Amino acid sequence: MSKARLLVVEDDPNLGDILKEYLEMKGYEPTLCRDGEEGWSKFKKDKYDLCLLDIMMPKKDGFTLAR
Repeated sequence: MSKARLLVVEDDPNLGDILKEYLEMKGYEPTLCRDGEEGWSKFKKDKYDLCLLDIMMPKKDGFTLAR
């Protein structure tokens, strides 16, 4: 069985790194993006099983990204 691919969009560097490391330890394959535009670009290019979005981010907020 393949690892679930997760898109994590979080602008806080510490929280983003902690989330990515924790998810890797739990057997997931996370991709970390630092702002909404980068997250949107990755989402359009690749396939993910789940997206974890911060709400308040530079360039594009999580609500806009989810729509």
